Amino acid sequence: MKKNRLIAGALALALLAGCSGGGGKLMADADDIAYQAADIRRDAELFTVNGAAIPAEEYLFLLVYAIQVAQQYGQITDDASWNEKLGDGTTMTEALKADALESAKLYQVVEDKAEELGVTITAEQQEGMDQQLQQFIEQLGGEEEFQAYLDAMCISRESFINMNRVYFLNQGIKEKLEADGALAVTQADRDQVAAEIKEQAGLYAAKHILLSTRRINADGSYEDYTEEERAAVEERAKTMRQRIRENGDSEEFFDELMNEFSEDGRDGEGNLYYPDGYGLVYAGQMVPEFENGALALKEGEISEPVATAYGYHIIMRIPLDAEQLDELVEMSCTPDHKLQQLNEQWVKEAQVTTTAAYEALDPKAFYDRLTAINEAREAARKATESAAPQESPAESKVPTESAPAESPAK
Repeated sequence: MKKNRLIAGALALALLAGCSGGGGKLMADADDIAYQAADIRRDAELFTVNGAAIPAEEYLFLLVYAIQVAQQYGQITDDASWNEKLGDGTTMTEALKADALESAKLYQVVEDKAEELGVTITAEQQEGMDQQLQQFIEQLGGEEEFQAYLDAMCISRESFINMNRVYFLNQGIKEKLEADGALAVTQADRDQVAAEIKEQAGLYAAKHILLSTRRINADGSYEDYTEEERAAVEERAKTMRQRIRENGDSEEFFDELMNEFSEDGRDGEGNLYYPDGYGLVYAGQMVPEFENGALALKEGEISEPVATAYGYHIIMRIPLDAEQLDELVEMSCTPDHKLQQLNEQWVKEAQVTTTAAYEALDPKAFYDRLTAINEAREAARKATESAAPQESPAESKVPTESAPAESPAK
């Protein structure tokens, strides 16, 4: 899970303006979802970012968002998932808590930077936000459903609206910095992005000779070879690999065999669709066996036959395609990319001081209680609806045998 994830879409980036620091003796009201789910008032201070108090309501909203994203991606499927160790050694629970904190930092630093640069919400932007909010409410089904959504996200209407402001503030920052030339793309930027792309985990280039172990039927379906047929293909692949070795693992000889024997798809004239190989491959783009086999090689090295569902592959690791790399660099070197880098820099430099309430917060316990509260509310709402008396249908004006029709007006 990424720390510093930028919240995308209509929510992106915000400061919860209008919320107090929570230092008073106010009692939590019956509708304070934060208090019910986390024993924390919605206006209580959980931590500060560059000296600005961040209220519980804002942080809990971001925490719910992070948890729901993890659920959508299958990272949380049961109670045990919360304690699973991630690549950096943290548990899922710890990562979710930190992820929401990083998002809250991002919201605050963008607000701070907007104030520093004199960026405010324009009348046109405000009108657009109002329209988007109304559309969102209508999509949900109306005000009652919108309130149910806010409850499920542990946030008030006012704070939800305020959170949506920061996307527009960030756009204003972009326009201001662009006008000042601060987001102009330089060759140094391109070189840096190219280096980052090359170092990206799982990015590689490869060509291969595929000897298929399945036959394609006339209708486009396929059927796997029998075990005996598959064994024969494996022996053929081993023999071909030995021939390549006897020719000094020459790329020229590899290409000759690839163009003559590879079954990796050909056009109507019999030419391979990818005669130069795959010049820029991302992690997960190929089946795992192929990817692992390619990544285990250094540039210029050739693998032993690698078995996949498609057949046996003899893989050669090749340099990243320079033209494709340049295209990717140009796509990445944009004002938006530079602004994102600035966002990340501001977050990294932000000073955070947490409170005991933040340290004691258990994301799983909070989310379980929040889910139970919202399920109970929904059940109560449905019970109320079903118990409400149905309106009597309007009396019919259609003539019946017992009620003669009125005479037409004279």
